[in-house]
Amino acid sequence: MPNLTTVRLPIPWELFGLPQALQTRTTCLIDGPPAWAWEGAAPDLGIPVIPAQTGESAEGWDLDHVVLLVPDLAATIDALAAAIGSPRLRTEVKDRPTAFYRVGPLLEVVESPVRAPALYGLALVTTQPLEVTVLNWRSRGLDIADPQPAMQPGRRIFTVRGTEAGLAVMSPDGAITSS
Repeated sequence: MPNLTTVRLPIPWELFGLPQALQTRTTCLIDGPPAWAWEGAAPDLGIPVIPAQTGESAEGWDLDHVVLLVPDLAATIDALAAAIGSPRLRTEVKDRPTAFYRVGPLLEVVESPVRAPALYGLALVTTQPLEVTVLNWRSRGLDIADPQPAMQPGRRIFTVRGTEAGLAVMSPDGAITSS
């Protein structure tokens, strides 16, 4: 099964006090125009493919999920079948058809009014209290929303505003912190 090894999005990680190339358990996150790298064949969705990279880990930080926006979820599921198999879950998130795949991190594929598939953003997970991260990042002059309940029971999330790509930070769950 292919794994997502690198995600490049326009998020300047050093502004958040994180390594410029942030290595999570399975995926390296780097700053730049949207692109990705895969162990195995990359899904043919028109997303630019780059060479895999490795970075520096940051204690207490990991990648929860990557968000991919697509114009037609059913067609995308068909296109992904050969490369990464069937989704683990199909549901609606905020009234949008959504599918989830395990490709190292979760890949959240959301039907959205876009012309072509697009890497939209990602959610990190941290073991430190979200309020500590919020205060730290606000002290750096970043525009950070207050933490709120996440869709997953027992978890909380906040979003970062003013970045070119979607960025959220979540509290951990057992699956994220146990391996």
